[in-house]
Amino acid sequence: MRDAILACEHTGRTEGFAAGLALALDGAGADAAPGRLAALPSDAVPAGAPVVPHRLAGREGVSFVRRTGPRSLAESEGTALAARLAAARLGVTQRLRERAVAHLATRVSGGEPTIRKQLVRGVLADALVTVETVRRTLVVAGDLAGTVAECHHRLSELDWELTKLLGASGFVGPRAANTVFVARLTANCWVPTGART
Repeated sequence: MRDAILACEHTGRTEGFAAGLALALDGAGADAAPGRLAALPSDAVPAGAPVVPHRLAGREGVSFVRRTGPRSLAESEGTALAARLAAARLGVTQRLRERAVAHLATRVSGGEPTIRKQLVRGVLADALVTVETVRRTLVVAGDLAGTVAECHHRLSELDWELTKLLGASGFVGPRAANTVFVARLTANCWVPTGART
C-alpha cells in the first residue's frame, strides 16, 4: 500500500491530477463508484458512456460518467481506491502550495514581501504539517474507510486555505485552484457516502 500511495502522490504532483487519478483508479471503471456518478480521466471514458458535462472538469482532463451497472468493487477495494485518490490529491495540493509560495514571494505589503507576514507564514507552516500528517495517515491507516474520508476532508480544508492566499490569481494562468476544486468533486464520486466525516 505504501508504494501505491507514494506513487499516486508523486504522479499527482509532477504530472497533474488526471494522471494521478488514472493511477489511483488502477483500471477501475465507472461501475466501481459507490454512487451514481464516477469521475474518470477523460481519455479513459469508454465510447458511448453516459457523460455528465462539466466544463471545468473537462479542462482538467476529468469526465463525470453515470454508473450503468451494479457496483463492481468490494468495500475494502473501494477504500484502497479512495486512499490512492487522496494521495493523488495530496500531490496536487503540494503544487498549489508551491504556487502560493511563489505568488506571495513576489507580492509586497507594508514595504516587505507578503510571504514574511506572520499570519501567512503560519498558514504555510500549517499546510506543511497537514500534508505530512495526511501522507503518514494514508500509509499506516489507508485501509480504514473513516480515516481515508477524514484525509479527504483535511485536504479539502487545506486546499481552500491555500486558494485564499492566491486571491483572484488562483483562477487564472495554470489554474491551480481549479485543479483542487475538480479534485474535490472527484473525491465526492469515489469516497463512500457512509464513510464521510
